[in-house]
Order: sequence, then C-alpha cells, then structure tokens
Amino acid sequence: MKRLGLSLLLILQALFAADIPIPAPASKAEFVYPDFSQCFEKNKQSVVYFGKTRAIAISEKQAIAFSKEKPSVPFARYDAFSHLYLFDSPKPLIPVKLKPTAELKLGEWLVSMTDNSLVAVNASKIGKSGNELFEFGGVGEINSLVGGLCCEMYGLGIGDKFFISSEELERFITGKSAFFPELGARIIDGNESVIVDFVDPTFKDAKLKAGDSITSLNGKKVSTIAEFADALKAGKDSAKVTAHIQRNNAWIDETIVTPKPASKKVDSKKVPLPESKKETILHGKGFTFDNNLKIEYVKHGSFAEQSGLKVGDRLMQVDGVSVSQIQNADAYLSKIHNRDVSLLFDRDDFQFFVTLPR
Repeated sequence: MKRLGLSLLLILQALFAADIPIPAPASKAEFVYPDFSQCFEKNKQSVVYFGKTRAIAISEKQAIAFSKEKPSVPFARYDAFSHLYLFDSPKPLIPVKLKPTAELKLGEWLVSMTDNSLVAVNASKIGKSGNELFEFGGVGEINSLVGGLCCEMYGLGIGDKFFISSEELERFITGKSAFFPELGARIIDGNESVIVDFVDPTFKDAKLKAGDSITSLNGKKVSTIAEFADALKAGKDSAKVTAHIQRNNAWIDETIVTPKPASKKVDSKKVPLPESKKETILHGKGFTFDNNLKIEYVKHGSFAEQSGLKVGDRLMQVDGVSVSQIQNADAYLSKIHNRDVSLLFDRDDFQFFVTLPR
C-alpha cells in the first residue's frame, strides 16, 4: 500500500515537472446578437431613392417613404397625418414582403436596416391601432426597413426608435385610409360605410369624432374612401356638406363643412389689370392676390396664364420659405437676380410648383 501511494506521488510530480497545463474553469458564454447579414443582403436591393428621398419597394412598381418635407420629385399619394408618400417607379423594383405585426412578439429581435446600415434591435412596445407607433430598443434611421429573422418587413422606420406598422402601410398603399385636412380627420374603409379613425386634436373646427361611421354625404351613399372623397369634393360646391353618421349607437346628421365666402371671379379677357396692382414684381407677372395670398386675377397672355395658374390658387412658399403677405414675397424676389425661383401654390389641397425666371 505504501508503494502504491509513493508511485502516485511520483507520477503527479512528474506531471507537474513536465509543465502540463491544467484546464481552466469554463467561463460564462458571451452573448451573440442574431445574424441578420443574410436579410441585409436579400433586402438592401429593396431600398430605393426618389430624388433625395429614401424609400422601400413594396411592389414591382411602387415604393413607400416617410417624410415631413415634400419630396422634390412627383409622388402618387400622400397622407398628411402619417407623412407617408407613395411613389410610382418607371423601372421594375425588387419588393420586400410585408409581415403582419400580429405575429410580432414583445422582445423579439428585429433589424433596422437601409442600403448601407444595419442595427440589431428588439421590439419594446407593440401598438394596438394604426394611430399608435411601434417602438424598438435602440436607434434607427428614417425610412429604414424594420424586419425580423424571416427577412420580411414589420414596418417602416421613421427615425429614433419608432416605426409605422405594416398594417397601416398596407391601408395607405391600397387607398383604404386617407387624411382630410379640411376635416381634421383620417378616414378608413368600413363595412358599407367609412369610419373616422383619428381626429386631429389641434383642429379647432372638427365636427367629426373618432369612431363615427359615415354612410352618406349630402344624401349620396359612401362606402369607400374613393366614394367619400368624390362626394366631399362635390359637396364643397353646394351650400354645405352634411354627413349621416352613426355615433354612440345613434344616428345623427352633422354638417361637417360650411361654405366659405366665394372670391369674386373676374374675366381676364374683359377686365384690365388694375393700375394699383402693377407696382410689385409678382403683379408684373400678370396676377394679383387677395389678403389670403389667393390669386384673384390672371392677365391674359401673361406669365401667370402661361404657367397654368388660375383664380383661387394660393401662394404658399417662395424658394421653400413660407410667406404670409405679398410684400414678403416681393422683398425676397427683389434680392434675386439671374436665377430661377420656385413658387409653391395650393389648389384644392393639391400642391404644385411654378418656376419663375429672374
């Protein structure tokens, strides 16, 4: 027995003498982020640009973007509430597939990516309606594609940590939701009616309430956004616009648009430009404005007529700068020489640019 103990001691001494390393205790495994590299390679071709506006292709012909500034290129549709723009592409696109957020789990790993950036984040708040933004932990870029490991798109990033859900994008893309600035409300398609989805709390003259179900305008049936928009536009030419509404389980008739005093139209071929209106730069281009910067006269054969301007068009901006008085516009124009100036006009809630050479 003593010999056996001595033998073991000699063996251990030999091992240590040979400097054989003893395995170190295993350390805790380091956290590894999900690998979104395959999704990045697959989807970065869906990130496209229209002018300087980055957008995400959602079909072979269309792409969607978020912007609080009007893009410098034409667009197919715009929503004033969500600041979403829809672009038509002249060339085929490689679209990403929208994935329902109903399948999104709180804490799920997501990716916020563009064509040149990728950030791994996780879902920190899941919205319950189209009026609520979704959130993730981390910071993403504006117009980033927010998706999961399935490489499909849960929503559109709008900067910081927020994104708009795929369901809300789908409603906008298909024209099943629209914001009407003159009503201060967003309308969505319902079942044989349209539904007030959201009312802007800052809109003082709002007559509609969230949850209102509208079946007709001025007696004309409306069951889709398109029918509502057509009936509203037609109703503006009448004395008033009255909606038949189901509100809180009761039916009511509510006047949602009241007529505004019509500006006096003049015949540009018969009425000469008033001499008192010729002293300013813009008046010299063949049109005059009222106190609300709406055109009240267009001179025949002038720059204004050749540019397609009409009585009632309202001047909003000069070179991207908002103007409230004609004197502001002229003061700015008097300092500009030998270059073109961009004038932004509004006509029945449709905005367009006119280039004025100086």
